[in-house]
Amino acid sequence: MDQFFDILTLTNPSVTTTPVTTMLLSLLMACALGQVIGWVYLWTHVSPSYSKSFTASLVTLPVIVCLMMILMAGSTAIAFGLLAVFAVVRFRNVLKDTRDTSFILWAIVEGMGVGTLHYAEAICGLVVVGGLIGYLWYSDFGSRHQFDAMLSVDARQTTVPIDEVMAPILNRHAAKWKKSGNQQLTQLGSSIGYQLLLRDPSRSDELRNELLQSDTIEQISLYVNDFQSET
Repeated sequence: MDQFFDILTLTNPSVTTTPVTTMLLSLLMACALGQVIGWVYLWTHVSPSYSKSFTASLVTLPVIVCLMMILMAGSTAIAFGLLAVFAVVRFRNVLKDTRDTSFILWAIVEGMGVGTLHYAEAICGLVVVGGLIGYLWYSDFGSRHQFDAMLSVDARQTTVPIDEVMAPILNRHAAKWKKSGNQQLTQLGSSIGYQLLLRDPSRSDELRNELLQSDTIEQISLYVNDFQSET
């Protein structure tokens, strides 16, 4: 028990370790840099195929790689051992989520830390990476709730512009909205698309019923995202 305590407090001379203060500073620095990378990716991403889990992985991976480099520092045996571990690990199914890949990499590095008697590094890495993943989950990091619903309206041609009919209704039910398209179906009607950020998605039926009460609107189609699938 005393020997185990000595290893955790970095007083065992038989194990080459990095000072705890240096190790924590490196892990926290990697965490900060990874968060900057994640924010830059979030702000500059314009493709429709956006993934929140990939953005969160951009924050997590620098910390895991930093822990890996701390373990390998000055030890060629550990470096070759890491290559051997990755060569041995095989998966029957292809991982579709980058977050799953991060957890597998984290588990491998933690196992290496314990297996090479670097207990302090393994525990510090567990605390920092676990805390970081908890923070990303709690803060919903990487979410882009710009709009959470799509509305398509088939409207008749009347003397009153459709925008004057739609604007008061949408303002009551949506925090923000914008027109995404306008297609002329016939000389007597058109189909207009809108993107909405609903004030209360659970009350979307009220929006649907209010729209259907208008004499100008013939048919509507309302789709509300559940945010469990990334877009």
